[in-house]
Amino acid sequence: MSPLPHRALQVDEVLSAIFRQLSPYVVLDRQEVLTAPNPLGADIGKDFSRSVIESQPCSANQRALLQASTVSRLFSTHALKVLWKTLPDLSPLQHLLDVMGFTYADPDEDVPIHTFSHSIHPTSRVNEWARFRWYTSCVLIVRDVIDLDAFERWSDRGGPPFLPALQMVRFRFDPRCVHRILRFIPPSLEDITLDFNSSSSRSREQPQSCPSEILWRIAARAPSIQVLNLTFRAYPNNICPSLTRFSSLRALIITGWMTPSLHEAIESLENLQTLYVKLYWTRARASMENLQFRRYRSVKRLVVLTLTYPLLSAFQSTEFPSLESVLLEVWPHSSDSSEAIVLGLGSLCNHTPRLRTLSLTTRSAAVHGDHPPPRLVTLIEPLLHKPTLENISLTLEDNYSFALTREDILSFPTAWPNLVTLCLAHAPLRTSDPAPPIRTFFDLIAACPRLETLVLCAEFDCTRLASWQNVSIPPHESLRGLFLGLDQETGSYYPEKTWRGLAAALDRCVPRLDLERELVRPNVVGARAVETWQTVVKHVQDIRAEYAEMVLS
Repeated sequence: MSPLPHRALQVDEVLSAIFRQLSPYVVLDRQEVLTAPNPLGADIGKDFSRSVIESQPCSANQRALLQASTVSRLFSTHALKVLWKTLPDLSPLQHLLDVMGFTYADPDEDVPIHTFSHSIHPTSRVNEWARFRWYTSCVLIVRDVIDLDAFERWSDRGGPPFLPALQMVRFRFDPRCVHRILRFIPPSLEDITLDFNSSSSRSREQPQSCPSEILWRIAARAPSIQVLNLTFRAYPNNICPSLTRFSSLRALIITGWMTPSLHEAIESLENLQTLYVKLYWTRARASMENLQFRRYRSVKRLVVLTLTYPLLSAFQSTEFPSLESVLLEVWPHSSDSSEAIVLGLGSLCNHTPRLRTLSLTTRSAAVHGDHPPPRLVTLIEPLLHKPTLENISLTLEDNYSFALTREDILSFPTAWPNLVTLCLAHAPLRTSDPAPPIRTFFDLIAACPRLETLVLCAEFDCTRLASWQNVSIPPHESLRGLFLGLDQETGSYYPEKTWRGLAAALDRCVPRLDLERELVRPNVVGARAVETWQTVVKHVQDIRAEYAEMVLS
């Protein structure tokens, strides 16, 4: 039986697809951006809302859309829809009102026609009104934060126009504009940011404008919200009943506090897939101890910035049966955070049967003190008992320095048989144990056929060139990203010969190596380590160039 033929696209569908490619803003998948391993330390998590759209529009695309809108009525409709889809703020709508010269529909009551949520037909200028409503129906995203000042700029116009198709908006909450915020929210809204961080929201808070009441009313007006981004400076009291009303929620971002009420409410969000929590060090309360055990059944991606003891308590009291990806940042206040890391990783591993990806970034505020520095495998010991892991990325900054032995490294393939990404970025540490020979690297990749990215800062010993320069392993076709910490003293007598020999072995055993990828930062692994590795990379480039020239000749 022959397959059914594909339906031919209509002209409008073709034009719509073409003009969407000219969007001035590139909207990213917010869940992927939030949970992606981030070895270079790009600051994507500090302001979640701004990370989902590029900071500046593409002016060339804007000009192309404007030009296309003058070609024909058919082109104009599609070009203007894309152009008005994302607004930087509310000023384009103000300008549009000025150009069209709209006045109040009812001068006696001072009710402007543009604030009406339903279609009305003024006695004059019907076509202009319909055209204005068409423009407002194109707006899906307003990028800038809408605060009291933004609303006040509309005070002589009766408030911003109703945007019936709005999907993403950001508010800085102020009790003086509660009603204006609620009036601005359409049923189509999918992504909302609410910042309860302003001083006025704390000093003037009334029962009808407290966070729990506001969330309750927003959920009633926009039942399809999928992304909820909340910032609290003051302790949010009992928001559990309000949060549970967001039944379609797929991503929840909380900045400021984790409370027992929040811990309870999240359990009832049956469609929640991404949980993002950023706490401050001062946000610790004894009430987070001895929590009732909860199961977050649907959460697949977890991001935690500033892993504090209240969150460690929450980890110990929470099961994540569907969790696949975790991104942690640990910023200790005044001491070594090794204990918190081990406790946190242990709790996660015990309660996440499907965990596949883990990314950890941490900074030590103090040296190891009187205690000897731990071996890296001691720090990550809980992970060694998690064979489901496929992607592991650890960035250990500042006073953290660790040693890796040959035995440690060769234990990884047994611990993680399906390893795809292994990034262990940290300052190297000299110990009484011998440095692992470079042959260890080749043995490791031979045992990890799926490996695609590898960072090891083990200060590999590249002496005894004859023992490894002709190493024979099958070419590793998957490995593309690589950084190795090398003992700088290895090539002190014959540096060019040593690094050239290593480059030749790498080119032979890792033929698809991407030499342009940056996987580490000098302030983490050390500037000398990066410089030495770049010397090896330059030799690989030379070898490839010489081979290409030979083939051409």
